Amino acid sequence: MNAGGHGSDTSEALIDAQVFSFDTGTIRTESNESLRFSYRSSALGDRDIVVTASFKTTPADPEEAAAVMREVSVWRRENQPGGTFNAGSVFANPPDDSAGRIIDKLGLKGLRVGTAKVSRKHANFIEADADGRAQDVLDLVRKIQQHVLKVQGVELVPEMKFIGDFD
Repeated sequence: MNAGGHGSDTSEALIDAQVFSFDTGTIRTESNESLRFSYRSSALGDRDIVVTASFKTTPADPEEAAAVMREVSVWRRENQPGGTFNAGSVFANPPDDSAGRIIDKLGLKGLRVGTAKVSRKHANFIEADADGRAQDVLDLVRKIQQHVLKVQGVELVPEMKFIGDFD
């Protein structure tokens, strides 16, 4: 999926990955190039899962690296719902906009489906109760998508993948 944040993403550091295919029951090695990364996307299929990965690192001054990590941590504490059951950003940002801004603008913060709700701190996060159900998260994702498409004409694309049997 090419996860990323704060100006970087997986594709910048990944060397290769071991990928398990649910369809064949086998593990294969994929190079960075063969994964054809783009914004929040890769060549991995919906029934593939990365089980291990190798990354290249860049030497940096330890104090400078620690300062960057502190800055990112402070930003996340101030802007994202920490200490909750969530999987990070739910939707990829549409071109020239922010999924969270669109969802917030439509007043969907706090919207709940069963055990899942749109975070009141950041609208592009879905929080689950301690006994949360994946089906509720998926149903909420679909509800948000339908509402945003109907009102804004924008198709929000989930960054997360749902694996298993769902309604």
